[in-house]
Amino acid sequence: MRARRAADMQRRELAAALGAKSQTIVAAWESERTFPPGEKLPHIARALRVDIDVLFPREGPCDLADLRCDAGFTQYAAAEAAGFSRYQLSRAERGERRLDGEWIAPLTALYGVRADELLVAQRLSFGEAVAAPSPADLPMLTLRLRAQVAERFPEGELLPDTIAAGVNDLAGTDVIRGDQVDALLRGMPADRVFAGAHVARSIAVTGLASYFGVSELHLDDGAESRVLDDLRYLASRHSVALAARGGEGGVSPEMIAVLSDLLKREQAGPADS
Repeated sequence: MRARRAADMQRRELAAALGAKSQTIVAAWESERTFPPGEKLPHIARALRVDIDVLFPREGPCDLADLRCDAGFTQYAAAEAAGFSRYQLSRAERGERRLDGEWIAPLTALYGVRADELLVAQRLSFGEAVAAPSPADLPMLTLRLRAQVAERFPEGELLPDTIAAGVNDLAGTDVIRGDQVDALLRGMPADRVFAGAHVARSIAVTGLASYFGVSELHLDDGAESRVLDDLRYLASRHSVALAARGGEGGVSPEMIAVLSDLLKREQAGPADS
C-alpha cells in the first residue's frame, strides 16, 4: 500500500497494469487477506517502480522456485520455454529430482542468472546448506549502518519503520521508507534500493547520517567519488589544475595552495576572517 501510494497509483490502476479485471485482488493483498502469486511479484514491483527485493524482502538466498518467480514465470511457462515438462521442473523445485544437465543452460538464460547461481538454488531446494555471504561481500553502507544501529539499539529491538520515521521527522519530509531502510540493512546496494535515482539516494544517506549523528561521508560508500567531485569543483572555481602536470602525479601545487588557504580561513573562524 505504501509503495502504491508513493507511486501515486490507484488500486484499479495497479490491477489493470497486472491484467486483473478488478481492484479487489489488490485490496486483498494490501489487507493481507491473500498474498500475490510468486510469479506476479516482479510485475507488481515494476508497476510500482520499486526493486522487487525492497518490496518483497527475502530471507537468505533463492531456491529454484524463487528464481523462477523472480523471473516472472509460472511453472508451466518456464518449463515450456526451457523445453521440458512442468512435472520435471516441479520435482526439481520440490527437491525430489535434480535438473538434468541439458536443462541448466536454458534455465539460466530464462532466469537471467549464472549456472553456479542456479546450482546453488537447486541445493537449497534439496535442503542442503549454503554458506551465507561474508561481511566482505556486503556494501560499505550496509556495514556502517549496521554498526550505527547496533550502537543506537543495543537491545537489538529494531524496527526499520522507526528509523525511517526519525529520518523523515528530522528532514521535515518523506525521504526514506521503512522497507528501504530494511533493504539497506539486509545488504542490498543503495542504487538498487533507490532504483538508480541518485538524488533520492543522496538525500536519504544525508538523512540517515543526520539521524545517527555522523558525517554523511562516513555512511556513503561513494564518499571518495564525492570528495573528488568537490575538489574538481574547487579547481574549476579557482581556475587551477587539480592534478600536477608532467607526470609527477598527485595534487598540483596550485590546488594545494587553494586548499591550504581554505583551511586557514576555516581555522581562523568568522571573527578573524
